[in-house]
Amino acid sequence: MLCQNCQKRAANVQITQINNNKKIDLYLCEQCAKEIGHTEFVAPFGFNDLLFGLFGSQVKQEAPISLKCKNCGMEYNEFLKSSRVGCSNCYKAFEQKLDPIIKRLHGNVEHHGKVPKRVSSNVSVPNEIEKLKILLNESIQREEYEEAAKIRDRIRSLEVGE
Repeated sequence: MLCQNCQKRAANVQITQINNNKKIDLYLCEQCAKEIGHTEFVAPFGFNDLLFGLFGSQVKQEAPISLKCKNCGMEYNEFLKSSRVGCSNCYKAFEQKLDPIIKRLHGNVEHHGKVPKRVSSNVSVPNEIEKLKILLNESIQREEYEEAAKIRDRIRSLEVGE
């Protein structure tokens, strides 16, 4: 889309104005936006800039790190530039630096994924037992013994049903 002001350069700034309850969108190039006096706009940015905005000094302002993937040869500094890993082994090679980023983005560093329906019954029971054991321990610590007994019985019934 061309700039609506000069009709020469590509429009990469959108300015929205509301006058008398009417919304007006202007699509301008950076130069025309500056001439009009809109200097507080954000210039175009890439995905790496987004990561830098989210994680600030942790991603870009660190001293160069010589981490390197033994499988594909990718270096950590290359990852910082591209925001992409070279192979699945890069996650292990860069684990020390990637884990805090992944944890902030996803809330956890372990992938639990989805289970196909045809095997879900084989996987869901052990998962439920594991969750119930955690609840059982919490109930015991809180001294809620009646609740703990119910959870224990549920665990036993699931174990027998396997």
